[in-house]
Amino acid sequence: MVEQTPIHQTPGPKIAQVPKHPTDPAKMAEEKKIDQQMKDSFPASDPPSFSGGNHIIGAPKERESGAATGKSPEVKEAEKKVLTGDAKVPETY
Repeated sequence: MVEQTPIHQTPGPKIAQVPKHPTDPAKMAEEKKIDQQMKDSFPASDPPSFSGGNHIIGAPKERESGAATGKSPEVKEAEKKVLTGDAKVPETY
């Protein structure tokens, strides 16, 4: 049986300890703002992706008009507005 010498690694350089909680007032205010936004967003407004049951997807059967197609006048008009630049531009924040 061959005796093995234990391997000892040289310790690396010390890493500066960063405080877990900020002490800078501006950083504390920012953290507080983030915490409040997280609290305000719970529970999320989006419904679960699956809610079970028998749900009907799409337009109701008694709908008076059919779904728009590429040949529909409304679609053609919208395409013209996009091409000419007259389409309404969504607002950006």
